[in-house]
This record gives sequence, structure tokens and C-alpha cells, in this order.
Amino acid sequence: MTTLHILKLGGELLGGDSSNLAPLAGQLAQMPQPLLIVHGGGKQTTALAERLGIEAHFHNGRRITDAAMLDVLVMTTAGLLNKRLVAALLAQRVRAVGIAACDGNIICATKRQGTIDFGYVGDPICADIAPLKALLDAGFVPVVAPITHDGCGQLLNTNADTVAASLAAQFAAARWLDVRLWFCTPSGGVRDADGAIIPALDRQQLAQLVDRGVVRDGMLPKLDAAFAAADCGTAEVAIIATEHLPHARGTRILPVRRSAQ
Repeated sequence: MTTLHILKLGGELLGGDSSNLAPLAGQLAQMPQPLLIVHGGGKQTTALAERLGIEAHFHNGRRITDAAMLDVLVMTTAGLLNKRLVAALLAQRVRAVGIAACDGNIICATKRQGTIDFGYVGDPICADIAPLKALLDAGFVPVVAPITHDGCGQLLNTNADTVAASLAAQFAAARWLDVRLWFCTPSGGVRDADGAIIPALDRQQLAQLVDRGVVRDGMLPKLDAAFAAADCGTAEVAIIATEHLPHARGTRILPVRRSAQ
């Protein structure tokens, strides 16, 4: 059975400059292929925005994106960070190709609606994994930045965790039956109130952790995406640390059907 590993890398793992990427690229080079990488860049985006005099705003761990912040996001994630990571992987003899989620119509999104105006933030409405499959079949490792589009010429900022989960669900539905989605974080997993990594997590446990304030901020959208992917047939979803690659040691996310057993 073909196993596709999808790794989501948070921006905090990508460092402040290219010199910090060599150890990470070395870990990624140990992963079996086919391999797909999705990365964020929130930390670097906020830092660049501050240098440009643009204030960052968040709601429940999700970035509010006006036109100026969108420009910074595109420059940071689809530009500098994406190409730095590609270059670091190429130095490790990994055939990396950097793209954004809007390229090839991989992910089309719609501007988020609701009581909170998130600005140019997009929620995926459809995905076409054909461009990614073509790259994977040719032996390349796609490195995907989380910039989507609305089909009418407007770029949108979509949470990288959501992008990774959407792609995992699409590949699972396309009969890549053994799709493993690993969210790589400095924490190495979801931690309890005492700081210990929780080996497996279901929705009921998560609700309790949120009520107690143990899980909050940026971990909330990450876990929303992780559970969505698990419930859509992804064979394995986990929150891990990159230093444990190519193994998944951290918190395994349990879908509804398993947690109910």
C-alpha cells in the first residue's frame, strides 16, 4: 500500500534566517517518499509586519488579515520562507518544488463570513490535488505555502493547518489509502496541565482541556484541523516534534469512530 506522508511545519520551526534551516532539512530528508510539506509562517509574518508599521490582530488564534497584512503574508510565506526551505531541502538532495496553495487551482477558498470580520481570510471550498499528484509521481517533494484564491482573482490567507488537513482529506478520498498527516510543533504534542505529552487525544478530552484553559490560542485551530482530517479518513493524524522524524512520537489524534469504541 502506498503511504503518503504530509508534514505541516509551523513557522516557528523555520527560524529567522536560512542558516537555521539546515538541521530541519536534514530531519526532513530522512522521511520516506512520497512526501508533501505544508508550512506556515505566522511568526515571521508578524515580525515583518511590525518592521513595516503594520499591527497584527488575532481572534481565537486566527489572524485577522487586511489588505496590507495579506501583502506581507504573501511575501513572507509564498516568497521568502518557501524558497528558503526549498533551498535547504535541495542542499540535502531532496527534490523540493515550492508552490502556493493557489497554484494550479490546488485550493480554492471563500472569504470567511461571520460576526467577526477576518478580512482576506479564506476557508477552503474545493481542492484539486492533480498538480500535487503529478509532482509526487515524478519524484518531487512539493513544499506548499498557505496562500489560496477565491476563483475571481483575489488571493486569500488560509491557515496552514487547514490547508494540510484539506489536502490530507483529498488524498485519502482519492484512494491514497495510507495517508499520514503529522503536524510538527516545538511542543512535540498536546500537553496536559502538568506539561506531559498526551499520547492520544479525542474530542471529549480536548473539550475538557479547552474548558480548563490548558489548550488555547494557536493550538485551537491546529487541533480543529487535525480532528477534521482524522474524521475524513486520514489513516493517521498526530502532533509531533521534528527531532523524532521519521517516526511519529507525540499525540495521536483519534477520530470520532475510534474514540467512541
